[in-house]
Amino acid sequence: MNEKLPDLIEGERIFFQKVFERQSRATMEMREQWRAETIPQRRRRVSSEIYDLLGGVVKYGPFKGLSLAKNNWWGGGDFGSMLLGLYEKEVLDFLFSERLDAVESFVDVGAADGYYAIGMVRSGRAKNAVCFELREEGQRTIASNAEANSASDRIEIFGAADRLFYEKLSHLDLAKTVVLVDAEGAEFEILDDHSLSALKQATIVIEIHNWVEGFWDKYTHLLTSASALFNVEFIAPAIRDLTQFRELNDFTDDNRYLICSEGRPNIMRFMLLTPKG
Repeated sequence: MNEKLPDLIEGERIFFQKVFERQSRATMEMREQWRAETIPQRRRRVSSEIYDLLGGVVKYGPFKGLSLAKNNWWGGGDFGSMLLGLYEKEVLDFLFSERLDAVESFVDVGAADGYYAIGMVRSGRAKNAVCFELREEGQRTIASNAEANSASDRIEIFGAADRLFYEKLSHLDLAKTVVLVDAEGAEFEILDDHSLSALKQATIVIEIHNWVEGFWDKYTHLLTSASALFNVEFIAPAIRDLTQFRELNDFTDDNRYLICSEGRPNIMRFMLLTPKG
């Protein structure tokens, strides 16, 4: 008998154990419910399962160790990708790239639940962060998540950003500040000629929302104004490699790859503005 055979069989038993356990838990009624799900419903269900599996704590990527509240008002379908370090991975890769030498402050316009702002501070990538969030529920969630991550004293929280939001950043060294703008289409009003000029020493990442009314005129105006003050580039989409996550071995192919989906209508455009000179 091959002396290695028992170890081989045991290794395969371990590999398939979680698969068999999952199959045994899936009743016919549950399978019928899953077949009737919409894609957004399935994204939320799978993300919720990953949240419970990882205890609501980011396990991979530069924000590893970041704790997120499950009673989140936003992003329920994105929990899975967040906790696996995959959410907007191209942005994360840039924020932690060698291109950014010394980041003292991080400004998050459209901060949602504080994922970026608190993650940047907790990881030590930034010393402090300023959040702008329109919804009061979002502001409360940011404060709660900041407290859970022992970062409250390094996070400032304001309401909605307008074209004068830069006035609240006068205490920052803009040359050592990164501004992330994810304003669901309001970026074209917030980043007018005056605000861009006021922020010309900062590095700015803008998520472009192309489904707003009058998009093309607004976008070309932003490109024209930004080009006069900044170097304009675009952050390329990043590859999401799911083979590294053993926690997902027993997930179906559909559910595993659905984790990579951020529910976008198309590939998003992330504009990068860096100071000239």
